[in-house]
Amino acid sequence: MKTKKELINYINTSKGGLLKSTNTSFSNINKSKEVWWLNVPVSKFSEDIHLLLNTTTYVLWLHLPKGFVTNLAANFKIREDKDAVDLEISSDKNFKYLHDVKSSGTGFNFTGLVKEKIVF
Repeated sequence: MKTKKELINYINTSKGGLLKSTNTSFSNINKSKEVWWLNVPVSKFSEDIHLLLNTTTYVLWLHLPKGFVTNLAANFKIREDKDAVDLEISSDKNFKYLHDVKSSGTGFNFTGLVKEKIVF
């Protein structure tokens, strides 16, 4: 298992990525539920965003280009207390893998936004 800093460094060095701590969100699989859980500030969606979804054997690098959806609130649950997109991306390969399974979410499918699966 790698840290966010290690993964950013690896991707930038070996894959020619342009990842920074400020444009990248990171999550390990939740211990109580098979999801990657993230809160991404709404303000960050004015630029490209990168999600690093970590497991014990690989990381999925998702690239969310600026404007990948036209309306954040129509596609995702927004936590008003944090002004952040509240994501629960399923890590369960038998149930809606890579879909947002957050209650009151729309089930957004992130499959088409996977830039790379990096195996360690």
